[in-house]
Amino acid sequence: MISAAFTRKCAGVLACALLAFSCSDDDPVQPPGSSVEVLEIIPANAWLAVGGSLPLAAIAKDSAGEAVDETIVWTSSNPQVATISPNGGSVQAVAIGSATITASVLRGTVAATSTITVTASAPPLTWSVEQEGITDASLLGAWADPSSSFAVVVGQAGVIMESTNGDWRLVQQPTLDAFTGVWGTSATNVFAVGTGGMIFRRTATGWSRMQSPTNNALLDIWGRSETEIYASGTDGTVLRWNGTSWSVLGTGRGWELWGIWGSAPNDLWMVGQNGVIVHYDGTSFNAVSSATDLLLLGIWGSGADDIWAVGISGAILHYDGAGWSFAQSPTTRNLFGVWGRGTGDAYAVGNTGLILRLTGNTWTEVQNVGSGQNLRALWGDNVGRIVTAGWDGTVIRGAANSWTTETTSPALVTVWGPAGGPVWAAGAGGLLFRRGANGWAQEALPPSHALFGLHGTGPGHVYAVGDTGTILRHNGTSWIREQSPAPVLLRSVWTANNELAYIVGEFGTILVSTPSGWAQMASPTGGFLRHVFGLSPTNVYAVGDSGVILRFNGSQWSRMTSPTGELLRGVWGTGPNDLFAVGEAGTILRYDGVRWYAMASPTTKALRTVWGAGPTDVFAAGEDGLLLHFNGASWTPLQSPTQRLLVQLWGAPGSTDVYAVGVVTTILRGSR
Repeated sequence: MISAAFTRKCAGVLACALLAFSCSDDDPVQPPGSSVEVLEIIPANAWLAVGGSLPLAAIAKDSAGEAVDETIVWTSSNPQVATISPNGGSVQAVAIGSATITASVLRGTVAATSTITVTASAPPLTWSVEQEGITDASLLGAWADPSSSFAVVVGQAGVIMESTNGDWRLVQQPTLDAFTGVWGTSATNVFAVGTGGMIFRRTATGWSRMQSPTNNALLDIWGRSETEIYASGTDGTVLRWNGTSWSVLGTGRGWELWGIWGSAPNDLWMVGQNGVIVHYDGTSFNAVSSATDLLLLGIWGSGADDIWAVGISGAILHYDGAGWSFAQSPTTRNLFGVWGRGTGDAYAVGNTGLILRLTGNTWTEVQNVGSGQNLRALWGDNVGRIVTAGWDGTVIRGAANSWTTETTSPALVTVWGPAGGPVWAAGAGGLLFRRGANGWAQEALPPSHALFGLHGTGPGHVYAVGDTGTILRHNGTSWIREQSPAPVLLRSVWTANNELAYIVGEFGTILVSTPSGWAQMASPTGGFLRHVFGLSPTNVYAVGDSGVILRFNGSQWSRMTSPTGELLRGVWGTGPNDLFAVGEAGTILRYDGVRWYAMASPTTKALRTVWGAGPTDVFAAGEDGLLLHFNGASWTPLQSPTQRLLVQLWGAPGSTDVYAVGVVTTILRGSR
């Protein structure tokens, strides 16, 4: 279907031509010569389902390439398959087969053709939600009851999640303010603090808001008993709960205090911005000598002479009762929180799934975390494990080198699987899910950054690509990291065969697999390339920012003429005469073997992906759960079971199932 603006323009040209002819004194049987040198039909190739109709546009041009007003006559080579209105250019699909539609100028011999293939109608898909996460909010606080299986985590957008025996559920509060810390004495006496001085309390009847004596942001909460609880925050704010009410213990000092811990009411320690370390002796708050100016985010101790603080760039500080000093750190990644059970037995968490363990006086990185999500908070549960929480609603529980992700809801941005399965989906936090006989389950990966593209030739040869040059390959048994020549965000991969694959990404990056590894190819653009798709090793396409469309012919990449400046995010097709690209503002383009042209779109919402089972069975998806279908004649919206952003579509050749993935670990399944 051609865009409405284009159709109106062509209709105007034809109308003017007809009017000029009707007013002429020339003999209509012997018309004078025409200045038309070239006649084009758009589209040059099209597919229709039986019963469908499609307007064709004919453009007449003179020797200078300028549009010429001219009367066009249309004919069909096979009216039993496809008819054409003689003057209007509208083709009607009658029966399965093929027909050539010819457009001729009335005054002259110039003509052009369009090949119309008529197919059977595809049966519709029924869409359903196969998996959906709890929340993609960043979790900033965690606490577990030492005497039961109850645990709670809190975070952005007023999110509170509770768990009993690892079964997490969302408790949405009447606020969009962020919770930054949580602490309690039992499952029926839990406190959560956050921005704007917000304080909530959980009792046997649920959560309720408390009266707060401050409007300053509260960044952490910790206590020693039901009648001795402290909260710290911005501008040096420190509050105390005495079992009855909250009061201001200190404020107005300008400190941004991210963590608080103490061994006694007269021995409280706070850490924060610019490496500040503050001590409260029961009477006054005083900044003490710090070994760093790095942001410190967490503090915990086993006693008055054994206190640990952690911060950005892998900073670990220790207090021995006399002073603070740097401890040997095994990482340069940011550390956000620290907690322990006793002397020489503690954990710290941080960026990209980092968990450190203290054994004696030595910190080491634990193994088998199974997540690349940033981890912000941690606490010990009632059976000796650690509950840690972080980005995308992630909660991981474990100890030593054994960890299990109990819930996580990252954005899934890519999905792929061969005929017969399995199907993989991947996205934020370097997480990968695999669909097997028992449904979707997380699959172990080497520690990695966010993943953005999946493609392969079969279950034993699959690539996953992502941020910071991440390239992983599945060999049928495990995922192996491969070296990238470009440490940039790699957005999409297309695999031609077991020896040849292409990857595209930011800064116009194009990589190709070679016998000696991955190599960088010459790129005709420096813009962000968002998706790559191929029909063969010598016919590959990539799309990206500012409407860029590239084609690889087996020798070099070159730019194709694009009718749009909108960002393009997806490209797919059935053959060299039938390709689609979609992008921002509802943009839909089609390539008919001659040119890319804009199609009429039923939406202005962003489209993120396009895929199809055939020329008359094409799907697009995007913003607000939008699903569109193209039947060869027009694009129409479908009933969608979600309002969450959908990022990619995929269906294996010959399969009756199609999958769509999106934010909050949303996975839709379309079945025939």
